[in-house]
Amino acid sequence: MKISRAFDRAAKIDDARGGSIREPVLPRAERGRRLMSVKTALEWAFGPEQAQIDFDLLGVHEFRREGISPEWRLMQEQKLGCRVDGGGSSEPHADAALIAAAVEALSVNPIFGKDMAVLMATCARSGTVPDWQGEPKMRVAPLGWDINKDGKRTAYEVPSGTWSFHDAKNRKTRTGRSRVCPIQYMGGAISITRARRRYLDWWGALLEVAVTLRIPGYLDSIDISKEMPAVEPWREKSI
Repeated sequence: MKISRAFDRAAKIDDARGGSIREPVLPRAERGRRLMSVKTALEWAFGPEQAQIDFDLLGVHEFRREGISPEWRLMQEQKLGCRVDGGGSSEPHADAALIAAAVEALSVNPIFGKDMAVLMATCARSGTVPDWQGEPKMRVAPLGWDINKDGKRTAYEVPSGTWSFHDAKNRKTRTGRSRVCPIQYMGGAISITRARRRYLDWWGALLEVAVTLRIPGYLDSIDISKEMPAVEPWREKSI
């Protein structure tokens, strides 16, 4: 009875002011949420929010701190002649930290592993995708490189037996040790296939992260759309 009277009184006051009873403010989770693709969400988390991935799954380094005394800090400020104000960076958004955790979870996935998690974070920071073009032109390159006594880089060489020839002028047989440079063929179809395979692995890992981020209640202010990068961009380019 008291509640109904309170609402009636509020209605009369609002009518006198020419307004109406306002609806209650919704909680943050029920208010407008941002709709992002999974690629955009990763670029936001690792870009402006500067989220990081940490493979310390056991937490052994969580409480490691350098031992710096207040006296040492005052001595350093005296050397500078000023006092340092602030420093470091603020914590990333809670959703950005959760997105980074989803990427970090790829390191324990037997299909993707730690290298894929690092690749995904690197591409997100730069706003790019893995290079899928490779090297269209085939080229020949040494199998490895060495540093000579002058500090210059030279092609890697290996011994390849001995050689001999007869010096007719001096009537002598000369011998020596031969060395060859092993080579490898780079670029061409093999390079293109490897680059496209790497892109497809990245796309599959991105889909895995998207499924995780779409779990109800996982993110507080972001909804992940079904938009994904092209599965085979090289086919679209050839059309």
